[in-house]
Amino acid sequence: MSDSNVIRVGILSDSIHGSKYVHDLVGWMISRSEFVVTHLILHPAPQEIAPRNWPPRFIRSVRNFGLYALISGKLFNVLMAIERVRLSRDKNYSDHQKKYNLQELIRETLLLDPIVSSSGLSYRFAAADINRIRSLGLDVLIRCGGGILRGDILSSSRLGVVSFHHADNRINRGVPAGFWEVYNRQSTTGFTLQRLSEELDGGEVLLRGHFPTRHYYLLNQAALYEKSNHYLKLILGRIASLGRLPPPIPSIPYSQRLFRQPTARQSLAYLGRSLGSMAAKKIRKIAGRDEKWQVSFLRSGWRNAVLRRGINIPNPPGGYLADPFVISRNGRDYCFVEDYDYSARRGRISVYEIGAGGAERLGIVLDEPFHLSFPYLFEYQGDLLMCPESSANRDVRLYRCVDFPLVWKLEATIMSDSSAVDSMLFERAGKWWLLTNVDPTNSGEYCSALFAYSANSPLSTSWRPHAQNPVVLDASCARNAGLLFEDGKVFRVSQRQGFDRYGEGCQINEIVELTDDTYEETCIAKIEPSFGDRVLATHHFHSRDDVTVFDYLVRSSL
Repeated sequence: MSDSNVIRVGILSDSIHGSKYVHDLVGWMISRSEFVVTHLILHPAPQEIAPRNWPPRFIRSVRNFGLYALISGKLFNVLMAIERVRLSRDKNYSDHQKKYNLQELIRETLLLDPIVSSSGLSYRFAAADINRIRSLGLDVLIRCGGGILRGDILSSSRLGVVSFHHADNRINRGVPAGFWEVYNRQSTTGFTLQRLSEELDGGEVLLRGHFPTRHYYLLNQAALYEKSNHYLKLILGRIASLGRLPPPIPSIPYSQRLFRQPTARQSLAYLGRSLGSMAAKKIRKIAGRDEKWQVSFLRSGWRNAVLRRGINIPNPPGGYLADPFVISRNGRDYCFVEDYDYSARRGRISVYEIGAGGAERLGIVLDEPFHLSFPYLFEYQGDLLMCPESSANRDVRLYRCVDFPLVWKLEATIMSDSSAVDSMLFERAGKWWLLTNVDPTNSGEYCSALFAYSANSPLSTSWRPHAQNPVVLDASCARNAGLLFEDGKVFRVSQRQGFDRYGEGCQINEIVELTDDTYEETCIAKIEPSFGDRVLATHHFHSRDDVTVFDYLVRSSL
């Protein structure tokens, strides 16, 4: 890559010590030829000289902020300390709050003298400092520290200042990152990548996404930081390729309050809810109130399906059924399912024949030494093919039916060394498409990102990634849950994740546009877990030839 195509980057920070996420981002850019990280641009806030003895310091704090605000801050710090201990036991995020010396990665440092507002939150810079930045000839500044940046700093590089807001800025502006989504028990936690403007958390939005909300604050924040960092790299890669920022996403009015540090009452309420949730889980476990997936079927097309009338297919002893797909052969109807075995701790693929009032188990059709689920079925050149989920083997594979319905043979491995689940293939306008859920950060979370690929044949081993991958970045609708066809139209069924609940519901989305460069779908229906007294969730829905199958999670009664 020539120097004319290199993106010159400056890192804006209020300290020489950055989080592991900043350290990872800088290291990633340094390792790539299309970026040059020229300077660490420091703008440390002036430090007040605190009184040596605590009474004057306490009185000063009460006078400035009020006694209740002071108590609230101290209580929140105690809450943070408890959660740090809890997070330290998580092997994936135990280093969430570790700090790294950024000067070990970035040789040159430019020290600025910020003009800090009376609130201590907003930073402006003198003309001389702005001119020093402009003299560096930077393409983009990446904000990696605190402070609300105001004034000419926002235009001191060619493309401006790119920054995270670790929330969906349409519904949450303020702090702390990842807390209020847990407090309000929201299903997803968003992030916004933006080009900063004078409006707090209201810049030009370059990318927005949503991940499942984790069940406590610091864990939710750690997962949010890690996964959103991947997408900052994605956008920077596109900037390097295009030489410009991607087009901004249209803005909408913001009518919510500005979120601030929790009050003492809110911290206590959060702590009470957390302890209550943990106690409830333990009580259910002690009481033997297990939760199991089940599968039911209906003699109905999908548009007229009434789920409360579903006929249950009994779970086998020592396991459960999920992810049903239905197909007709020679006037008979068959349902292929994930057949999970508790003793083996993995799923197999089994088949049932659907009769007038029930289903007969015919047997296991696929059993590998690794977990299988989601037995997606489709036809190609007169053959019936299956693409089961095999992410435990880090591949996407196709099996061909040799003797229906029980005998299948591995036909092709179409993707290798791939962390993808719940893949679906179909033909549209002479091209084959693969829709699959990918975990690009290898975190084990597959519910947020839908990726699309295309090829001339479903047996291809060279799938072209869609230009906009991920085409959906939202845990409320990204994960695949079935595919429906009607009069030449294609409908993707997707899962909706709930707060601390996997696969809480489904929705049906019509794919209205799909090209090499565009993907658009529109939600036409939602499927809620409201059709039974003990139904907790439903995360799969499929229909073919006037037979509809679906799964749902139930809790055993006392």
